[in-house]
Amino acid sequence: MKTFSLRKTTNRLSGSCCGLLLFAATACSESGVTIRSVDPLFNVLPGAPLPAGGDDTIRVARGENAVVQFVLSANDSIVGLTPRLRKARSAQGAELSDNATFGWVQNVRASHAYMPAAPDALQSPLGEYPDPILTDTVGIVTPGRPALLWVDIPIPNNAEPGLYEGSLRICGRKNGRRTVDDCRFNIQVYPVTLPQQSLSITNWYFPDKFSYMNAGVPVQDDSPLYWECMQRLVETASAYGQNVWLLHETGEPLPGSDGMSWKFDFARMDRTIEFLLAHTHVRMIEANHIAKRAHNGWIDPFRAEIPIPDGKGGYLRQRLPPDDPRVERYLTAYFQALQEHLRSKPLDDGSGRSWLDIYVQHVADEPLDENLQSWEALARLIKRAAPDIRIIEAFRASGYDPELIDILVPQLDELPRTIYRQMPENHACWFYTCMYPRGNFANRYVTLPLIKTRLLHWINYKYQAPGYLHWGFNAWGANGDPFGDVSAPANDWPGGDSHIVYPGYRKLYPSIRLSAMRDGIRDYDLLKLVEDRDPQRAREFADSIVFDYDRYDTSVERFRQIRREMLEFLAK
Repeated sequence: MKTFSLRKTTNRLSGSCCGLLLFAATACSESGVTIRSVDPLFNVLPGAPLPAGGDDTIRVARGENAVVQFVLSANDSIVGLTPRLRKARSAQGAELSDNATFGWVQNVRASHAYMPAAPDALQSPLGEYPDPILTDTVGIVTPGRPALLWVDIPIPNNAEPGLYEGSLRICGRKNGRRTVDDCRFNIQVYPVTLPQQSLSITNWYFPDKFSYMNAGVPVQDDSPLYWECMQRLVETASAYGQNVWLLHETGEPLPGSDGMSWKFDFARMDRTIEFLLAHTHVRMIEANHIAKRAHNGWIDPFRAEIPIPDGKGGYLRQRLPPDDPRVERYLTAYFQALQEHLRSKPLDDGSGRSWLDIYVQHVADEPLDENLQSWEALARLIKRAAPDIRIIEAFRASGYDPELIDILVPQLDELPRTIYRQMPENHACWFYTCMYPRGNFANRYVTLPLIKTRLLHWINYKYQAPGYLHWGFNAWGANGDPFGDVSAPANDWPGGDSHIVYPGYRKLYPSIRLSAMRDGIRDYDLLKLVEDRDPQRAREFADSIVFDYDRYDTSVERFRQIRREMLEFLAK
C-alpha cells in the first residue's frame, strides 16, 4: 500500500472527479487522521487488519462506474467528516465531470450461521459486516472505530482517455476546531467505451414494504406518496443495473351477471407499466405468479388463485386445482383479454412494438419434479389462451416442456444440468440465487467476500446466461430493523438475502453489495467487447477467474490484473 503525506491547503474544492481513485495516506500531524484507500472489493471488517496495498491506480473504461473505499482512523474523536473532490485533470488539460456520490458505510449484523457454510466466509471479530451506504450523513471517527467512506463516480462515455490527477478534501471537527485533510490521486481512463448494458437483471421489489420508507406509517396504494416511493425505488434499482421489473398488479376481474363470465379492468396495472416506461429503461415487464402451492408445503401441487363470485357483485379468491372447470374458464378469459390489451398498447420508442413484446408471465414459483404436473397444466391453459405471452419461471424440475416455458431461470447450483446447456430457438436460460446455493457458490450475502457478488455476472458470461434474478431487493422486516440483524434464522435466510438496499425516510440507500453487483454487470459487457474482437481471448479471461460453477479465483489482486489486461487488450 503506497503512502502519501496529507497536507493542509487553502484551495477551495468543489464538485467531484470522475474516475477511480486508489491511494493511501499517513496522518496529518495537525488533524491526527490517517486515511487509507482499500480496494472496494475488500470487506473492511471492524477490528480486523487491512490488506497490504498494491497498484495505487485502478483503471477504468468509459461508461462504467468507478468506486473507491477510504478507511479513516484517528487516535481522537473527529466528527462532522465531510468529503469533497476537485475535478481531476490530465497533463493535456482535459477534465472529468463532477458528479460523484459519497456515502459512509455502516455495519450490520448477520447472526444466522447457515449451512453449509462458505469455506471463505468472512470472520468478523465483532460480529458486524459493512453494507449500507448512507449518502446523507456525515462521518465520525473514534479511537479504535474507523469510518468507511465510499465514493462512486460514473465515467462519461465522452471522457478523454489518459491519466488524470485530482485531490480529495475531508473536513471535520476535532475538539471544536475545524480539521482539513487533503490527498492527491491518479485515475487512468482507457480509450474503451462500454455499450448499453446487455444483461437482463431483475431484483424483486415489494411495494407493501413502503412503510419502512415512511417512518413505519403504511403507504396507501396508488397514492401520491406511493408513487414517490416507487420513484425512489426505481431510480436506485435502475442506477445499479436493473432493467426487468416485477409487476404485482393484474387486471381487476369484473364478474358477469350470469355468475360465470368475466370482464377485466386493466387501469391499475396500466398505471404501473406507464410509470415504469416513463421513469426507467424497461427491457421486460415480469408479471407476478398466478398460482401458489396448495397448502404452502414445498412439494404441494400448485393451485391457481381464482376469484369466485360472491353473489353480491363481488368475489372472493380461492386456490383451486388446474382441473377445476372454474380455473380453465377464468384463466382462458383473463389471458385472452390480457393478450389483446397488451397488444393494443404501443411502445413509445419508434420500434413498432407493443407492451406484449416486453411482457413475460410467471405461473408459480420454483416448480419441482413433485409438482411439475400441476405447473404444466396451468402453463398449458395460459399458452392455449394467449400463445403470444411468454412464460418465465424460476425452475427447479429436472425436465421441461419447451412449448410451455420461454425463459428458464434455474438456481445457480442447478445450472450445470444438461437440459440447460442447449436452448431451443427463441428460448433463454438465466440463473438465480437466493437463500441458496450455499457452500462455495457465488452469492450476495453480507458474510461473503464482495468479489463473489461481483463474479455472479462473470458466471453469466462464462455459461452464456443472459439474465439474472434475485427475489430480495427490499423485503425488509424479518427482524424488525432492516439495519439490525440482516439475517433471519426463523426463515433460514442468510444475512442480506432479503434486501440489498436500505430504507431512509422517503429514500433508499444502496449497499456495497449492490455496488459490486452493478460493477459485475458491466464486467459482463467488457467481456462481450473482448469477445467481439477475439472470442477465444474472452473465454481465456473468463476461465482465468471462473473455473467452474462453484470454483473461482477470488484474489482481488488477480482480478484487478485480469481487468487491466482486458482494458489494455481493447485499447490496442
